[in-house]
Amino acid sequence: MVRTKIETKNTKLETRPPIVVVMGHIDHGKTKILDWYRKTKVVEEESGGITQHIGAYEITHKGKQITFIDTPGHEAFSKMRSRGARVADIAVLVIAADEGMKPQTKETIEIIRENNLPFVVAINKIDKPEANTERVKQQLAEENVLVESYGGKVPAVEISAKAGVNMDALLEMLLLVAELENLQANPQKPAEGVVVEAHRDPQRGTTATLLIRDGTLVRGNAVVIGRSVDTIKILEDFRGQAIKEAEPSSPVLIAGLGHMPAVGDAFRAFESKKEADEFMASLPEMAAEKKIVSAATDGEQLVFNVILKADVGGSQEALEESLQNLKNEAVDINIIKSGLGAINESDVKMAQATKLVTIVGFKVATDPAAQELAENSNIRIVVGEIIYDVLDRVREKMMEMIPPEIRRTELGRIKILKIFSAKGGSASGGKKDGNRQIIGGRVEEGVIKTGAKGDIKRAKETIGSGDIVELQREKVKTAEVSKGMECGIMFDSGTAVQVGDILEVYEEELTKRIPQ
Repeated sequence: MVRTKIETKNTKLETRPPIVVVMGHIDHGKTKILDWYRKTKVVEEESGGITQHIGAYEITHKGKQITFIDTPGHEAFSKMRSRGARVADIAVLVIAADEGMKPQTKETIEIIRENNLPFVVAINKIDKPEANTERVKQQLAEENVLVESYGGKVPAVEISAKAGVNMDALLEMLLLVAELENLQANPQKPAEGVVVEAHRDPQRGTTATLLIRDGTLVRGNAVVIGRSVDTIKILEDFRGQAIKEAEPSSPVLIAGLGHMPAVGDAFRAFESKKEADEFMASLPEMAAEKKIVSAATDGEQLVFNVILKADVGGSQEALEESLQNLKNEAVDINIIKSGLGAINESDVKMAQATKLVTIVGFKVATDPAAQELAENSNIRIVVGEIIYDVLDRVREKMMEMIPPEIRRTELGRIKILKIFSAKGGSASGGKKDGNRQIIGGRVEEGVIKTGAKGDIKRAKETIGSGDIVELQREKVKTAEVSKGMECGIMFDSGTAVQVGDILEVYEEELTKRIPQ
């Protein structure tokens, strides 16, 4: 790579490769663009054909390097898209020519504006018969994004990532924008940058993908990531090949860390652990973190407790946010534990000790011993490979918690004219039942039905209630009696009915409550 050295008072700055974030709506071709450049099959390897982790990749075009960040397009990964934008120099806004503007397209435009990012529009899938590039440009104009052919300053390149049309033109446009941005770094100093991914590898322990914003990272350096110090023992490039050092704008993987870094954490490298420890000691004290505890009900609101396990840090954060978005006025969400790796016995035992817990796993396995313990303990486990499928299943489990609503339908009123039996029996002279009363009355309003309920009114006060077990009209059983008619009633109630009382008759229906 050719660098231009720029002398300053204290250091020698050099031009550095651009870091480009690829953004847009789901299935508009973001990963296909990178797939074309990398000549790999990332799309086929991803569950459901969508990218669900941030990935960083390097390519070379005409001797010049470009680092791409691939961000997920599904709405659940809003935070991950924002983070990708914050560490990037340039954005590529991908819009499918056959579909045009979509919800995540508009959200992406807002993220680009908030981060003040220069960007290039890539109108993809122009090989499709339904492609309409002019419609896309008009829709962009409606969002106050004017491409160059519409008199604006935003470059637009019409491409087909599938067929390879104008893919070199897109790279050349990105390099032109990067040249205008005058991106610089000092490769002579220790590296600084950000964590873009983290996960736990069964063979190599905790690993993290770092993006170097400035300086050079050398194997053997000590790095401060968040509030922890580690020495780099394993350093690899984005292809997994071992390297001794990495320069500005490079994505690298480090392994064997002693802690799990948070996605989005800044990192800083030092030549020795002593320097790293001294730097750590100079940092201001952090405020104590709020612990997540098992919540009790708030008034009548139910609490859906979750133990969350994910494969990598980015997915974990996205799931945490998405789960919180499921809460409603009926059910709150409480994440009592969130971590990486397989669902294990410890997770199930925690669920056993906490009321109403569901274990949610995303792209992780369940240990056999944990599965058996969960089945024996009736602990619910929801796992899946696609985030929106997992969220749908969690939503279903939440709905099961909500008790049904009782809807009351008023039927009519009957005035009690006579008491035939105050202590049970049956309207046809059968066996007595302690709370059943045989009474006679006249329907004054509406209709009364067998199986309905009745409130006993005496001097306008409700003194009790009961069930209409049986109705008779002229000594013949009937399902209902209308206004103006007299009838006999078998009424099951713990309250004794008297002549002159009024029964207000109604039906109750249980319906599933649908929270807003």
